[in-house]
Amino acid sequence: METTITYQDQRKKKQIAFNIVIALLLLLWVPVSIDKIIDFATFKDGILKQPFSNDLGYVLIYTLPALELLIAFALVSEKFRRIGLILSIFLMTVFTGYVAVALLGAWEKRPCGCGSVIKGMNWIPHFFFNLFFLVLSISGLYLWYKLRGSDMGSEITEGGSAKRQI
Repeated sequence: METTITYQDQRKKKQIAFNIVIALLLLLWVPVSIDKIIDFATFKDGILKQPFSNDLGYVLIYTLPALELLIAFALVSEKFRRIGLILSIFLMTVFTGYVAVALLGAWEKRPCGCGSVIKGMNWIPHFFFNLFFLVLSISGLYLWYKLRGSDMGSEITEGGSAKRQI
């Protein structure tokens, strides 16, 4: 008996993979944002010890938790999921780049203002942790486009006009 993977089977596998990506990203963004809010004093102290200006530090103190929560809410909402994935890619790129620069020895001391699970990590595992979630975010956006593209034209019925579906 010959096994063939149907279009529906492929789509179902992509959808499952996409749902796993979203779940993993939520497992990242929800705890880290809540941790920053709950233990705000520690987060603030950690950010202000970073090797950049206090002016930037104060901007980050208030924007990072809000942005992380925004990402989580966007990932939950089908309407805003693409924006959530793009923001996740952006923030993970910034975080991964920051850790990479720190690992390259740009600063004498390397304090970490991170919370949750990440707080206990050394810099090299932290880099690979961030890289994993960056790749996951990119994969999620790729799957989002693939799933969206596979839905196009699916509602066109035989004899119907494609123009009406656009």
